[in-house]
Amino acid sequence: MTNRAAFSKPVCIALVGWLLASRPVLLLADEPTLEFLDEGKSVQVLTREDLAEKIPVTGLTVENPTTSQAASYQGAALTALLSRVYGDRWKSAGLVKFETRDGYQPVVPVANINQHSGLMAYADAGQDRLQAIGDGHGGTVDPGPFYLVWENIRDSSAKKDPWLQWPWQLAKVELTSIEREYPQTAPPPGAPESVMRGLNGFISHCAKCHQINGEGGAIGPELNYPVNVTEYWQNDWLPKFIANPQAIRHNSKMVGYQSASPEKSAEIDDIVAYLRAMKDRKLPPRK
Repeated sequence: MTNRAAFSKPVCIALVGWLLASRPVLLLADEPTLEFLDEGKSVQVLTREDLAEKIPVTGLTVENPTTSQAASYQGAALTALLSRVYGDRWKSAGLVKFETRDGYQPVVPVANINQHSGLMAYADAGQDRLQAIGDGHGGTVDPGPFYLVWENIRDSSAKKDPWLQWPWQLAKVELTSIEREYPQTAPPPGAPESVMRGLNGFISHCAKCHQINGEGGAIGPELNYPVNVTEYWQNDWLPKFIANPQAIRHNSKMVGYQSASPEKSAEIDDIVAYLRAMKDRKLPPRK
């Protein structure tokens, strides 16, 4: 008994020491990451600590659109981050797609990214992480681990740019193009100018949540295949719903059409014209 006890004690101590030594590795393996892709091919995966180590920490105060209040964040400047991961390659890409954990997939043209100051935020100023914010529906949400925000106080034009999105809970960033992302979304050949304007409006406002022929975000319903939305929505009510969903459907999670343009109603009409035109171009989703 004495020999067995003498033998088991150092073994137990060694085992406990091994577990304690191993625990940080397990925690790091579970740490949230942000994956970067180039047209579907994974390029790099970074943790928050990686971002802080590789790119100077930048502070930015913005007016958060979900709360209409000033908020200060810390993170990596978006253009510096893209250059660190992709080199100059990102500057020649057409679009950058931001994918969240729940399937929200907004795209932002590279030209618009260059026109404004974006920040890949990973902490509130003076904090070690992002704090909960209003979700725009009366509740709160944890925007972490990564939240894309834009300087819109000094740059008032950022509030009017329909391409600028504020996705939270980011999981992936991808270089892509309109041709690659939306080959099945283009309207039938010979479509009038209003339909083409509606296509641009749909991609900038709607495709982050909705799909056409399987292309777009995965939060909202598919709008064209197998049945086009204009085939089961009344003509008078669809534009009203796009403009203000909560006025039509109680507790709707859809965000109303956001535009500072005085031509907002005409822009919505163009999107409806595009949707109506797509009923003649129903294609099975590729995936």
